[in-house]
Amino acid sequence: MATPQKHRPKTLEDAVDQLKRDPLHPVRLHVKDMEIEVRAVVPPAHDMPLGDFLASLGPWEGENTEELLQLLREGRRMGGSKEPPDL
Repeated sequence: MATPQKHRPKTLEDAVDQLKRDPLHPVRLHVKDMEIEVRAVVPPAHDMPLGDFLASLGPWEGENTEELLQLLREGRRMGGSKEPPDL
């Protein structure tokens, strides 16, 4: 879905800030006479298997479900094989 013109960022810095808040959705803006779309790219997958990566994070005691799901999502972005279910 296209972003209405009035909600589009005015500067490239604003577009990057918006992209940092929501890296899954590209950001469009108009600069001078150009329509620009900025998007985040997935970093290269690490050689470390997801299980080893999660183990390297340390003990899991005291972390709530949302924190654990965020860790799993980060593993997915780094090349894991499955997205954790939404609860």
